[in-house]
Amino acid sequence: MASYSTIKLSITDNGVANLVLDRPEKQNSLSPELHHELLDALDTVEEENGRVLVISGNGDAFCGGMDLERAFLRPRRDGPQEFIQANAAILEAMTRLKHYPIPTVAKIDGWTFGGGYELMGVCDFAIARDDATFGLSEINFGIFPGGGTMWATVHTMNRRKAMYYAATGETFTGNEAEEYGAVTMAVPGEELNQTVDDLVESLLEKNPVTLRFNKEVFEKSRYMTFEDSVDYEMAKMEEMSYLQGEDWIETALKQFEDREFRPGLESYDTGNTDD
Repeated sequence: MASYSTIKLSITDNGVANLVLDRPEKQNSLSPELHHELLDALDTVEEENGRVLVISGNGDAFCGGMDLERAFLRPRRDGPQEFIQANAAILEAMTRLKHYPIPTVAKIDGWTFGGGYELMGVCDFAIARDDATFGLSEINFGIFPGGGTMWATVHTMNRRKAMYYAATGETFTGNEAEEYGAVTMAVPGEELNQTVDDLVESLLEKNPVTLRFNKEVFEKSRYMTFEDSVDYEMAKMEEMSYLQGEDWIETALKQFEDREFRPGLESYDTGNTDD
């Protein structure tokens, strides 16, 4: 596994990939180097057959946003080509993460601003400390949330709150973020690790092929008419069934027939988790 200077990556035997943003002296802000290392790490997780990706930050921040000096100020002064090169990987990284084939979990243990909000927003789940601090600070230095941050904002918060925080730059807490729909849930700090572990364990119990299709169909169905979505869902169901070897029929429904599990309360035994 590659060695990195701005992130840390480890993968457990059961496929849990832990990616830590590791620039605590800069509030884990997103530099050009971090963008490239993030892309490489995403490749590695896929190559190592990771099943769940958890992203967190080292220190008292999840991610303080873009590194304003290294991503904006210096390359902007050096001209358009330098600016493009300095920031080319960030769009690729965020797009890759948004469409990543395995479940992604943002573990929010502190400050989360601007581009950090976008990073959290393109993850499938976000679990935050109830006293974590969030903000869309771009308006405070004369721009609006850009590069995908506005997209993440309007797709995770209700319209009124999204407009308010994008326009004022005011901060809000983890508890408020849960209320507005920005995070999946907010919990006391001492419960954060266990809450994330419980979510990861639940995801590991599920069929990995099904999880991938669940994510794809969920995202695309949001923008379809009901009738179009029905057709799309049924077609993807058949594709999924083939690729999982009809596991939901041959294994899950057989276990249900034998009364080995209750689908309304628990997952069938996929054979993918450790005893």
